[in-house]
Amino acid sequence: MALYGTVTHDSRVLREAETLSRAGHTVTIFCLSGTPPEGAPFRTVARAPSRSLVLPDGSSPFLAERESSLWVRLAGRIRWVVGYSLNIRAWGRWAVATAGDVDVWHAHDFTGLMAVGWAVRAPCRIVYDSHEIFLETGTAALLPGPLRRLLSALEGLLARRAVALVTVNEACAEVLQRRLRPSRTIIVRNCPPRWTPPDSPSSRLRDAVAVPETHPLVLYHGAFLRHRGLEELAEAMLVSGLERAHLIYLGFGSHRAAVDRLAADPRFDGRIHVLDAVPPNELLEMIAGADVDAIPLQHSTLNHWLCTPNKLWESLTAGIPVVVSDFPAMRRIVRDDPAGPLGEVCDPADPGSIGAAIRSILGLDPVDRDSLQDRCRTAARERWNWETESIGLLDLYAGFVGGDGSCG
Repeated sequence: MALYGTVTHDSRVLREAETLSRAGHTVTIFCLSGTPPEGAPFRTVARAPSRSLVLPDGSSPFLAERESSLWVRLAGRIRWVVGYSLNIRAWGRWAVATAGDVDVWHAHDFTGLMAVGWAVRAPCRIVYDSHEIFLETGTAALLPGPLRRLLSALEGLLARRAVALVTVNEACAEVLQRRLRPSRTIIVRNCPPRWTPPDSPSSRLRDAVAVPETHPLVLYHGAFLRHRGLEELAEAMLVSGLERAHLIYLGFGSHRAAVDRLAADPRFDGRIHVLDAVPPNELLEMIAGADVDAIPLQHSTLNHWLCTPNKLWESLTAGIPVVVSDFPAMRRIVRDDPAGPLGEVCDPADPGSIGAAIRSILGLDPVDRDSLQDRCRTAARERWNWETESIGLLDLYAGFVGGDGSCG
């Protein structure tokens, strides 16, 4: 597997690697950094490129605030693009050479595909695992038009060399099929495995912030990045009716300092707390103590508009009602469940709308609250779980068994 990033908190990569290993395949993840869970049945090889200032770590000048002159910004962006390109090619060359003869390269995201796709030769196979519409998110969405068109052409060329495209939902698959024309597409949602909560409700989250049970807990968990609704969610806590609720940010990312500033803002009267991310194998127990999980993604890119983020599936598995942006893919999951709603939708740009959606869940009577939580757990157990989603991945790799493919 080629992961041009950190493996420690990448639940999709870890989950796929473990599943394929348990099925009898020998799996090695090549990544920039990080460590797998203790006792993982696969191997991890980590190495960062030499140009340490040009990495996918949120330090891209395209994401920086405009505090310098046009020419300084332009020079910085050119240096970054050139350095990133040299880095990713050198890293991919190292990964392929170090791996030696293998049957399949499973490339995670377009960066993984760019790193190894050009170096892999038949009969070795390539699987392209697109976790999102890559060119519609982060730095890629902000690149100049000519460079985006070049990358789009490269993605299509490499994707058509792959034996399959794996992606995360039908909406993303439709866009990627139209743009890339892959030979085969498989949808594998990144849902957690079925999970049985402990007999006693977990108090780990509440204990971490020392908030009494009389105060509801609103949770945001995931990456601290731009356009995730971090500021809008904080402002929502000032909506009437939420005076006793506490907001917890659980995660990591380049906007950690901004989240810390929100927590220190006296307007919130100490009701905002920031916690470091926990390993994926501890996440469900940690978040299960929340009363609501808020996912106010902003309509900044096509990728956000169409996504079904990991935190949505994690929340449902833990039995936590959700408040999500009123975007089509998430709305179908949350509002159109056959057993009834699994939470509420909101206008993510409007703190009042976010706050009202949170308040509507926290204001339910105990019987209705229990029923809502039961629907979340049932939906995860019966439909949205890794045991169901991994079938397509296992079938794909079962088709490779017995072949004589290798790559040098």
